[in-house]
Amino acid sequence: MFIANIYGFTKEEAHNKAVEMLEKFRLIERKDDKAKKLSGGLKRRLSIAMALISNPKIVFLDEPTLGLDIKARRELWSTLNELKGKVTIILTTHYLDEVEKQADRIAIIDKGKLKIIGTLEELKQHTNLNSLEDIFLRYTEGDI
Repeated sequence: MFIANIYGFTKEEAHNKAVEMLEKFRLIERKDDKAKKLSGGLKRRLSIAMALISNPKIVFLDEPTLGLDIKARRELWSTLNELKGKVTIILTTHYLDEVEKQADRIAIIDKGKLKIIGTLEELKQHTNLNSLEDIFLRYTEGDI
């Protein structure tokens, strides 16, 4: 409710919005727990729920699956996939397998400079390479 209050929701709206987010992110059974007591995966879900409470058009996530176990990573990706088409998600990650499976568009940035952007298929066609790892290395090792 605190975050919803920050965004100007009335007390009743804040309560309703908080419950909605807790249900959406499967956190309702943990509603009375302190955030510091939650597992890494639950903390990530909570932070994303807080980011979405104001219905933004764009959400930026910095390495949201870093340090999560396999189950927590899968649950988080399931949650993020449910948001496709509802909000634009821009995220950073070093897990190229996640990028290949999840991303609609990929940007490779090296030393603060955008090297290339496109779908995985566009990147493959542009470079004549078949793996994102090879494409990433080509653009970050100075070949291009």
